[in-house]
Amino acid sequence: MPKKKPIKLNDQQLTLDASRVADIYHQLTVDLFDQVIDRVRERGTASLEDNPYLWQLEKMSEMGLLNNANVKLIAEYSGVAEEQLRYVIENEGYKVYKDTKSQLLEALGSNGNFITNNLIQTNLANYANQTMGDLDNLINTTLPKSVRKVYQGIIEETVAKVVTGLETPQKAISTTVIKWADKGFYGFTDKQGKQWRADTYARTVINSTSWRVYREARMAPAKELGIDTFYYSMKPAAREMCAPIQHQIVTFGETRVEEGEKIYSLLDYGYGSAGGCLDINCHHTLTPYVVGINYKPDLPDHLANLTPEEAIKNANSQSKQRAIERSIRQSKELLHVANKLEDDELISKYKGQVKARQAAMRSYLAQHPFLHRDYSRERYYSDPLREAEAEIKLRKQQKKKAGDPTS
Repeated sequence: MPKKKPIKLNDQQLTLDASRVADIYHQLTVDLFDQVIDRVRERGTASLEDNPYLWQLEKMSEMGLLNNANVKLIAEYSGVAEEQLRYVIENEGYKVYKDTKSQLLEALGSNGNFITNNLIQTNLANYANQTMGDLDNLINTTLPKSVRKVYQGIIEETVAKVVTGLETPQKAISTTVIKWADKGFYGFTDKQGKQWRADTYARTVINSTSWRVYREARMAPAKELGIDTFYYSMKPAAREMCAPIQHQIVTFGETRVEEGEKIYSLLDYGYGSAGGCLDINCHHTLTPYVVGINYKPDLPDHLANLTPEEAIKNANSQSKQRAIERSIRQSKELLHVANKLEDDELISKYKGQVKARQAAMRSYLAQHPFLHRDYSRERYYSDPLREAEAEIKLRKQQKKKAGDPTS
């Protein structure tokens, strides 16, 4: 009897790199709001105090200048983001497919040559085109309109506060800008009527696409080779529909027993429906598994004896951690706005808020030791645009060095 072989769990670099592209769109919205602040604060508040309505007319007359600056910024960011996202989906997606197929051929003992399925490359290109179509509409149509609406809203509300004597001109600008910064730029309204911020919607589109691409690139080789069984990944936290099938062998067909090994049907765990296994918010992975040839990977100590009930409980705890992370990022964003406004009172307020929420995170993690702190989730701003530009430049240099005519 031949010795069984372990399955190889590929890394998830594709989804990580896609998330970094989403960071570019977030940075775009931050920089667009900075331009709004600069335009509102230009030439100070003297005319706002002397003649609020004249100040309003002057600021609204500068809308065209703001639009021109926005168009230039959007073109710079979206061009880099599109090139990077297409590379991630089409090239890294194909690499996942190729690696997975090679691993399966090795497991099956095939000595034949690797044969590429051109359909997978077509499908990856279609994913990229569809995703960019959604993002183009958001970034080039919806976002510019939203920026104009925010700018107009800030001007009108500031004037109203000054005219009614509610606040001083400087205070009126600060409180109004902070309010609109917290709200963000509108991006999309879903079927339930929920309004999404532009950067949040862009991230959702990119992340959901990257996970679909990753899974299809893993499953396509299995389908080509007649394999319909997969290893369902194991995490310390899992939702109700995923927890029972973690570290199990699953199929898209019916539940069965094969060579003494139980194979669970994904259909019994809500596959294809909202809230079910592998839905839009699920980050479990499927690894092709050849029954009778492969064996499941060994689990580390902290996962080996984890029950489905404990995984579900951990997922609830983890969701609260994500909420604290979002609150920290939000406070850091508002601190950035306060610094742009040069408002000492607001700077002090949001510095204190950042510290308080970071303390809340430390306390929460101390109560839930299975969780770990991921500082990247608390960071609201780096420079993903320049990082992406550097990667694109490096790829072109490497292609040129290799004599690639497309470089």
